Amino acid sequence: MANRLLLLILIALPSISYAEKLLSVAACQRGGNYGTGTIKEVRITPCPEALQRRPCVLKKGTNVTIEVDFTPTVGASQVTGRAFWANRMLELPLPNMNTNACATMTCPIQPNVMQTYRYVLPVSRGFPTRRYDVRWKLTASPFNMCFQFPIQILN
Repeated sequence: MANRLLLLILIALPSISYAEKLLSVAACQRGGNYGTGTIKEVRITPCPEALQRRPCVLKKGTNVTIEVDFTPTVGASQVTGRAFWANRMLELPLPNMNTNACATMTCPIQPNVMQTYRYVLPVSRGFPTRRYDVRWKLTASPFNMCFQFPIQILN
């Protein structure tokens, strides 16, 4: 029986992907305020680099899953999710993004009820190879939440 269990574990191991909690998530505003929500955890799959507090390496032509566990402080419906390449001067929206956040979480959102927002991001072969700061916004009046994290896109 123990040998069968070990065999099952060994077969399952290659299919495990790295879903790591990002340790370098920051609020968009100074002072650590994420907006009208509190972030518990942000995960990117795959991202083994998060264990070393390094930017996640996203490979062109693959899909990456971003998950955010958060608790809103206000209720709202029709939540929009949008990612941007960000720097101090401007934000460039990620092209061709499905912005309907309610497609992957329960809407309307209720105050003080934890939610998980999930987005599968296709890493286009057309994205330039470099390091980026990604700014992610979830919004619906009066709800607004914004956080950012670094990534590295490679071939």
